[in-house]
Amino acid sequence: MIMRWRIGRTGLAIASALLILGVVSPTLAQSPAAPGPPPSDGPAHGPSKWWGTERPDGELWLMIRATGLTADQQAKVRAILGSHRTAMRPVITQLRQSQQELGTKLLAPGQVQVADLQPQLQRISQLRDQLAQDSAQAALEVRAVLTPDQLAKVGQTKERLRQLREEMRQLMQPGAP
Repeated sequence: MIMRWRIGRTGLAIASALLILGVVSPTLAQSPAAPGPPPSDGPAHGPSKWWGTERPDGELWLMIRATGLTADQQAKVRAILGSHRTAMRPVITQLRQSQQELGTKLLAPGQVQVADLQPQLQRISQLRDQLAQDSAQAALEVRAVLTPDQLAKVGQTKERLRQLREEMRQLMQPGAP
């Protein structure tokens, strides 16, 4: 009985580590959006990279993709995104390192308590907040480049995408026709 309990806790620790690293790493391994309009090929370049979840840069992607930017606007957007990407590269590196440290602690032999993980969790949270703030700032800067008509088009496209996601959810529900 005791052996099963230890295996269960170890299994839980391993599962937790894999969950944290598996879910968080792909999201954060992505550098901020590439300059210029995103590529148009493949489903991974849409507003939803993973089934049922939106990319962290979804609003920014939508503003760039749905508006038909002029050459001048494209140049401005490239400059905005390039500067933000350069500024956030060290933050992303620190975030990856913190995530690896968390994974190492979770998979280390012996007892692991929540208090042992708290410094890494706080650091990861701070770095994610910093990335979110920068992403919001980049989106505001890109938004300032758009015309009122382009912003209206973004709003219409966003609403249509919401409707399509809802239709997909309804189709995927058990018992749906």
